[in-house]
Amino acid sequence: MRFLLILLLFAAATARADIILLLSDDRAPVMGVAKAIGVAYGEKIDTYNLGGNRSRENEIVQAILGSTRRQVVAVGLLASQVARERLTSKHVVFCQVLNFEEFDLVTPWMKGVSGIPSLPRQFAAWKQLDPNLRRIGVITGKQTRYMVEEAETAARRHGIEIIHVESPSDRAVLFAAQDLVDKKVQGLWLAPDSSILSQRAILDLMAFSVKNNLQVLAFSPALLKEGALLGATPDFGEIAALVLDRLKKTSDASGVGGEAITPLTSARIVISSSAATRFGLAIPARLREQSDVQ
Repeated sequence: MRFLLILLLFAAATARADIILLLSDDRAPVMGVAKAIGVAYGEKIDTYNLGGNRSRENEIVQAILGSTRRQVVAVGLLASQVARERLTSKHVVFCQVLNFEEFDLVTPWMKGVSGIPSLPRQFAAWKQLDPNLRRIGVITGKQTRYMVEEAETAARRHGIEIIHVESPSDRAVLFAAQDLVDKKVQGLWLAPDSSILSQRAILDLMAFSVKNNLQVLAFSPALLKEGALLGATPDFGEIAALVLDRLKKTSDASGVGGEAITPLTSARIVISSSAATRFGLAIPARLREQSDVQ
């Protein structure tokens, strides 16, 4: 009996994981989601980390392909690109990717969870902060149809019109911003589009916004120090829950079912008190309770 118990314990300790987790790197947005998935799932997970480059790609891919487990969670862009190119025999759910259209990530066997915090929540907070907000601008590259449509729908619910301008490159972003100023926008939603927003372009755009007295809703609270009025980040716990729900509904017959991308329903809002003062805006008490004010 004791020997049988030892065998059972050994089998449990060495059992293969139900889920394979493929990480792009060790950055906080990736590791935060990975930790949240581990906590929410509660069982053993096989984890592979690309370390931010493709030097161990072949080794990691062969290990994943050799596993009998079919469900893979790709966290971050690099992991999602590798999964899209080489894990076609698996069922993949990706997350923490913003420009999924640009990289053609969606297939019948690979779908995702949005990396953008709830836009209805973001625009609701902005409207609470400035009830006179009516017209905002958005600058993106060409491969952002989903992002722009989602923003237009969310903004419309709060009586906000979005003026969308495409920029062919990061070098043309300021020309697009001037076009928006000419069209009398009151603010700018800084859409997280890496195809046109290099670090230099972001800083130039923030400086332009301050100079032209444009309110900015940024994709990162780190940009509050550059003059943004609000910033938003996603809830890692919500991302994890939605990823696991998609995996639960996946079957061998139909692959990863449902819509291409599952949207997030929450957003952590951070408000710059100094920017609010600069624009003559008072932060409502209820908004203070629901947000972080810096």
